[in-house]
Amino acid sequence: MLLSVFLLFGLTLQFTPTTAQVLSLEDCIRAALANNQQLLNGKLDIAAANYRIKEVKSALLPTVDINGQLLYYRDLPSQYAPASAFGGPESEYTKLTLNMPQTTSANIQMSQNLFNQSILIGVKAAKAAQEASALQEVATRETVVYNVTATYYSIQVLNDNLDQLADNISNLEKTTKVNEVLKNNELVSANIHNRMLINLENLQNQYQNQKLLLDQSLAQLKYLMNVNIDEQIAIEAFDYAEIITQPDAGDIMQRPDIKLQQAQLKLSQYDKKSIAAGYYPTLVNTFTFGYAGYYDSFAPHKQINGDWIKSSYFALSLKIPVFDGFRKQNQLRQKEVVIQKNVNTLSMLKSNANRELWDAQANYNTNKNLLLSNKRSLELAEQLFTSSQGEYENEITSITEFLNAQNDLTTARTNYSNALLNLKLAELSLAKANGNLINNK
Repeated sequence: MLLSVFLLFGLTLQFTPTTAQVLSLEDCIRAALANNQQLLNGKLDIAAANYRIKEVKSALLPTVDINGQLLYYRDLPSQYAPASAFGGPESEYTKLTLNMPQTTSANIQMSQNLFNQSILIGVKAAKAAQEASALQEVATRETVVYNVTATYYSIQVLNDNLDQLADNISNLEKTTKVNEVLKNNELVSANIHNRMLINLENLQNQYQNQKLLLDQSLAQLKYLMNVNIDEQIAIEAFDYAEIITQPDAGDIMQRPDIKLQQAQLKLSQYDKKSIAAGYYPTLVNTFTFGYAGYYDSFAPHKQINGDWIKSSYFALSLKIPVFDGFRKQNQLRQKEVVIQKNVNTLSMLKSNANRELWDAQANYNTNKNLLLSNKRSLELAEQLFTSSQGEYENEITSITEFLNAQNDLTTARTNYSNALLNLKLAELSLAKANGNLINNK
């Protein structure tokens, strides 16, 4: 008996449907930022930029190389020398062989850049590239936050709209049942009853269309959060008591797109400086220490006189560019064109940002007024529907007036939901336009 109770309890747990997790907007944004592949790639770009800085800096450190060589001549090279140098007659030459059949050498060499302007500029350019990568990551983050928030608001309004439609359908179904009794008792005509059924079916179709939009929005939210499409999630209901306040004034210069373009301009300026650094001299210090052995035949372990000849030296190498066929000059002119294009793009972005901010402000103010207007219309439509419903059930008013009141209520609820969504999206766009979207999230 006890075993049966445990089995029944286990089966009950197994087949009990799991409750969908209710997620706040902050939960969804946090999950999207943690799982977004573009952001993950952005972090990899920042890590690569850090390694790039270390790579450029490494050119300022000394380098150490070990070199070894075994050279064997099958045919020894010769050269002519004046015979008089060896006591012979003038104007005659003697063939001499100064090489040995086999030579073995090994040395260790250390080199150090003492001055190289290209390396110094390269470090600054690498840091500018790192800054650009970080700003690109911020721009991607802003896009993710905007898309998640807009989708979340859409789902909230669709949920609210579905709840209101369900109430409307429920009320109309009650009235339809009353009307069906009246029809069966021949107190109303069949045409009147059929008109009511048609309105009820239209509401049910509208509900299904809204439900489809809700399912699509939920799928979009799951995609943005990078979660399984089959996972059950739910979001918080819209809080009508929440006071919708105008976003704080911001500075367009804090917008990620403008800051990213400024970083691109700085990077192109460093590219120009890097080319100009080619006009500077370079100074390199080198130290070499090694041994060499000589052989009169192919015998790696029997050098002449059993002797390893030691050698070592210091060298300072100074290289001063003089003329390169105008190559750097033409490269500098190309970079000047790129810099001017970046300046023009930055100016265009600023103008566009000011226009977007003006449009977002006007759009927000308009939608705020529309929401208040639609809210008043909805309150009047609800009062009219309640009054018409009671009057129709008491045979005071006609079916036409009742259905008109029902249609007015449906339209008012739809308009109010759309106005609510438009205001939330306008608030979101205004925060993005003035550069406060990331700060507010």
